[in-house]
Amino acid sequence: SSEFEFDRVLGPSASQSDVYHAAVKPIVEDVLNGYNGTLMAYGQTGAGKTYSLSSIAADAIGMIPRAAAEVFSHVEQDQGHEYTVYMSYVQLYMELIQDLLRPESENLQIRENEGGVFVSGVHQQEVQNITQCLHLLHLGDRNRTTAFTALNAHSSRSHAVVMLTVIKRRSVSGTGEAEIQRVGKLFLVDLAGSERLKKSKSTGLRASEAKSINLSLTTLGMCINARADPAATHVPFRDSKLTRLLQDSLGGNAKTSLLVAACDAAEHVVETLQSLQFGLRAMCVRTQVRLQGCMWFAAARSDTMHAGVGCPVVYIADIPYADPPTHQPLPFQPIHAQAVTL
Repeated sequence: SSEFEFDRVLGPSASQSDVYHAAVKPIVEDVLNGYNGTLMAYGQTGAGKTYSLSSIAADAIGMIPRAAAEVFSHVEQDQGHEYTVYMSYVQLYMELIQDLLRPESENLQIRENEGGVFVSGVHQQEVQNITQCLHLLHLGDRNRTTAFTALNAHSSRSHAVVMLTVIKRRSVSGTGEAEIQRVGKLFLVDLAGSERLKKSKSTGLRASEAKSINLSLTTLGMCINARADPAATHVPFRDSKLTRLLQDSLGGNAKTSLLVAACDAAEHVVETLQSLQFGLRAMCVRTQVRLQGCMWFAAARSDTMHAGVGCPVVYIADIPYADPPTHQPLPFQPIHAQAVTL
């Protein structure tokens, strides 16, 4: 027999609210204070990952709608700052990145700059309330690739990532010439489920999709192993677009929580054990989290924006507030894992 210890273990009777408060709420609070955060849902196909993240059923609202609702609730209550919120939604299908809000953009590239890893050319839609977020979520879900298999009638054939960017502004007291920004990014990642072809009975294109999914998840596991090993000298982030996109979440500037969806059926015990072992390894990873900040100078900003350049004139890392946020993450954060049985 094997024993596994996680931050929380939530059984079949646990509600979506229980999952949210255990795995997501602390990350959303940090994102609102200018940190990056990631929630990843991992598990075999049919274990309930998409249900946990994207459900909009009245009695089982998922993590993505709940996170968006909390963001806008905070924005409405905070009268001391101005906020701008953007939403993007992409899928990684057969090693191609497609914009689910603009599906004609189907071969997007991953780039990196001083701010970290990002998807070049992805559409960022400004959203002003939870209704607009749900509309975009529904639009993206319709464009996501799914198919029938013997294990899941609506099997996701791609990894999907919802990205919420929260920009928080406050004018510098007494000057009127500059404003401080904090930028928090929230990644909500629905990983396609691993599957055995003998069980899913996938053939042709479905089998090719399964092989691509399994290969990217294998690379993800290799990156987790390397990040958890203090003696490792190389982490193969570039071996898969999935791990490249999640590079900051796994080994850089983000607070990350892992939701392990487990099936309690005896026939899937091998896959369940593999999922739990993945979660246990992930908890050994440490990420370094830092504030994302910049300062705009009013005169230069107007000239720059007029020229169509959407970046700060001066970038200043870790700008301190006169009133620092009450919830400050530690410099090094473990990946927190919760096991959920559905």
